[in-house]
Amino acid sequence: MRPIISIALLGLALLMCGCKSADLSVATLPLRDLLEIPGANLPVSMRYRNWTDARGSGSCVIASAAYNHNWAGDPETARDWRRRYAGGQTETSIRAKHDAAQIPYYFTRSANAGFLDWVSRTRRSALIWFYPRHCVNFAGFSKDPMRPTDPNEYAWLCDNNRPMQFIRVPKERFLREWAGYGGFALARESPPLPPPLFDAVEPTSSSSK
Repeated sequence: MRPIISIALLGLALLMCGCKSADLSVATLPLRDLLEIPGANLPVSMRYRNWTDARGSGSCVIASAAYNHNWAGDPETARDWRRRYAGGQTETSIRAKHDAAQIPYYFTRSANAGFLDWVSRTRRSALIWFYPRHCVNFAGFSKDPMRPTDPNEYAWLCDNNRPMQFIRVPKERFLREWAGYGGFALARESPPLPPPLFDAVEPTSSSSK
């Protein structure tokens, strides 16, 4: 009989304590009104600045590839490449590194504007030849949200020599210059991490006494 009495007393004690669970208020959140611009907006803390090898040769291609890796949610590969590789790269050598690491990718060597349209539309990033003997990241095409009356579309670039801010280049001019620099671009097959659907909010709750 003692176990039954103990259980009964425990139940009575719970009833007498007077505690109630918090009543959570549920809020319906609106979808975000604005898309992130540029589409491949990697956090500044994850953008590698260009570095040199022992001979003083820059590592802009590896830095740009690391941007792609981070944007695809693969920071381990980005850190590994930053540690292992340095110095200049060619189209052949950077593709060989992706092949050796078994990282699927897409590329163009003919300044295919449709390729970059696809990269932009799917929110990927691409390493591209741009500026003399240099490689940067293409982060998407879009209008400038800070100039709502400007009808022009721009290419948004992240230069690993100055990665803190994006560079905005009018789209038509960018395509001409990109072709002049060789027209090479490479993007990972892996899609980027999905964007947030809602703005961040603080949870609310109320409790009754």
